[in-house]
Amino acid sequence: MSKFPSLSLENMARAEFFENLELKRNPTSIRYVSTDDSLRITLKGGTEVLIPRNITVLRDLPRSAVKSIKLSRAKDSFELSEYDVHISPLGMLRKAIFGDDPYARAGRVTSPAKARAARRNGAKGGRPKKKAARR
Repeated sequence: MSKFPSLSLENMARAEFFENLELKRNPTSIRYVSTDDSLRITLKGGTEVLIPRNITVLRDLPRSAVKSIKLSRAKDSFELSEYDVHISPLGMLRKAIFGDDPYARAGRVTSPAKARAARRNGAKGGRPKKKAARR
């Protein structure tokens, strides 16, 4: 049996606080700035972020196409309808600030020790095959 938090005034105020904090990070607008070849994103809290276009998925699109980028009606993505491109605003900001996902990068790391281990395991025949389940 699972327990649900009580609907006390304290818990409701706490939930409202975190909801408001989350909403401050939501974008209110996006605009392409041709002089800088960048995107100006305005967040609900009033913060403005300028992201160079060449570090986003938009780098391969022509400048003329990026000029028509807009915030979706639900305000949950940036979209370029004619190219069927929909981008998560928080994902774009995260990638612009932190770069690639650090966990994805860690999985691609190679070292001499990993190479030796892979060769040794390969010489033994590689990974063992999974046994079929008996009925």
